[in-house]
Amino acid sequence: MIIFLIEILCIFILIMILSVLIIDERKIRQASMHLAKLKGYWDGSERRNLDRMNISLEVRYFMNGLSAKAKSLDITTKGIRIVMDEKFEEGRPLRLEIKLPDNSHIIRANGEVVWSKESPEDEKDSPRRVFNTGIKFYKFQAADEKKLFDFIHNIRF
Repeated sequence: MIIFLIEILCIFILIMILSVLIIDERKIRQASMHLAKLKGYWDGSERRNLDRMNISLEVRYFMNGLSAKAKSLDITTKGIRIVMDEKFEEGRPLRLEIKLPDNSHIIRANGEVVWSKESPEDEKDSPRRVFNTGIKFYKFQAADEKKLFDFIHNIRF
């Protein structure tokens, strides 16, 4: 009789463990489905239309102690597309200074090249080879991220 009770107790414990595992698995699946939807939204083309502003700004970029000037083609709060005289490989870190049109602010940010390709002929201002380069911001100087957000918001509205 005692063995029978022990067997029933073991079966009950196994059923409880199994039910806890099933509940946890459902929670994990639901959370990952939302994450997949979010990633699809933010990684897809939909995110590009949120705050991209086509505007030409003076940009200075720094790398390995050297600096050069460039012009922006468009900017968002997450990154900038600039025209450069040289092509950089993906992942190259750059320090940027972006001059806002009113000359009252210079946005200082660290970024990373996410793509670079030769500019189409109709976008070139000179006979030299120039490259459109997409740079993702990953760190701003204090208060500069808010200044950039306010600048883009004020242009849009």
